[in-house]
Amino acid sequence: MKKWIVLLCILSLLLGLAACGGKEDSYPIEAEGGQDTEDHQEEPAPPAGLETEGEEPVLPDTPSQDKEEAEEPDASEGEALYVSHTDVTLQYKGDSFRMTVWDGSGDAPDACEYTSANPEIAKVDAAGGEITAVAPGTTTITAHVTYNGEQLSFECIVRCVLDEEEPTLPVSGVEAQIPSLQDFFTTLQGSYEGLNAMMVLEGELLDNYYPGLSSIAAVEEILIQETMMSTSNIAIGLVKLNDAATLDDVLAVQDILQGRITTQAEGGAFYPESCETWEKGVTTSLSNRIGMFVYPDKAQELADLFTEAFTN
Repeated sequence: MKKWIVLLCILSLLLGLAACGGKEDSYPIEAEGGQDTEDHQEEPAPPAGLETEGEEPVLPDTPSQDKEEAEEPDASEGEALYVSHTDVTLQYKGDSFRMTVWDGSGDAPDACEYTSANPEIAKVDAAGGEITAVAPGTTTITAHVTYNGEQLSFECIVRCVLDEEEPTLPVSGVEAQIPSLQDFFTTLQGSYEGLNAMMVLEGELLDNYYPGLSSIAAVEEILIQETMMSTSNIAIGLVKLNDAATLDDVLAVQDILQGRITTQAEGGAFYPESCETWEKGVTTSLSNRIGMFVYPDKAQELADLFTEAFTN
């Protein structure tokens, strides 16, 4: 009996071992270095240029860009300033002209003081800007301006030639040497108020106000000055053509000068009285010289002097 019991126990034990022998160990197996090899896959490498810090990728430093474009700097406050003269030649001792500074509205700056680099050549009235030739030579007159809280300066080169005798306009019927455009204008300055406070128009300013004038091939010399203050309208335009000029050239210059008069008379001068002054402006020609004259109630008088001066 005992023998059979022992045999049954041994048989049960053998059957139990057989049942467990076909089952793999369910515990994970560690690979070298302690990493788990069960269902293990290598993580993909981060894209080039990225470094990982913890779990989140960190982008490399790149220049920052704003979504909105940077605003352009604001233009300087206030209106532009203008100066009446930048380069003047005085031919006779005692000749004078007035240097002035104003803004786009025709108003003077808050303060303005004038100085001469060499008063022995050309002196200047510190407050009024009246410049007078003293002796031969060249010097610089500076206008020291206070405008909208800023300190500004404007310079005018003054060349004193100083011939011995002052020219006179030719008397009608008397043969005399024909003056240059500058000689004629200088003579007018001594007799008509306001001609010392005018701005020379040249370069881009000339092309804007008198388009096409400087591009006429026959034009040899241009001397145009205007008062740029809106309440005071005086303009003198003098043009000389070369010996090869034709009648068409003369007419072309006259059309341009008259075009300026018409533009100002039809509202360009803004104020009614100023427009009326321009409306009475006169253009005239004599041989190869053309003149334009805008002056309150005396435009024709100036034109007559032009005719006398340039009559052969």
